[in-house]
Amino acid sequence: MRRRAQMDSLAEARRRFERWRKVRGGGGRIPHELWMAAVEAVAAHGAETVAADLDVDLGRLQHWVRIVDGGEATFVELPALPGVAGMTDAGAGPSECTLEFEEPTGRKLRISLRGPATAQALELGRVLWRDSP
Repeated sequence: MRRRAQMDSLAEARRRFERWRKVRGGGGRIPHELWMAAVEAVAAHGAETVAADLDVDLGRLQHWVRIVDGGEATFVELPALPGVAGMTDAGAGPSECTLEFEEPTGRKLRISLRGPATAQALELGRVLWRDSP
């Protein structure tokens, strides 16, 4: 009986995607409800199978799975930075950097920093890459 319910989740998601594709016209983003149906099917069938069956981008599907699993955003506390002013060369003037982030959905964020904030960005990068698998 459980196997039948698992098959039904993928079949139901497929029906919903087909219905949406018929009525939406051209273009447009996949609605949240359809992504949630796809994520539910991933639990039973795996991301690759569901992405292929529903004809969606595997990276975007995995993005939604991470969101639902709660692994998308994590707070990172940075340690205090002693001597932040000493991180720049005395004759070089204020330091600058630009941080750019992009989601699998294509949404982008660009942050330009100047002065002491660049040292904090540097430390954030060190923390993130040190803790990454």
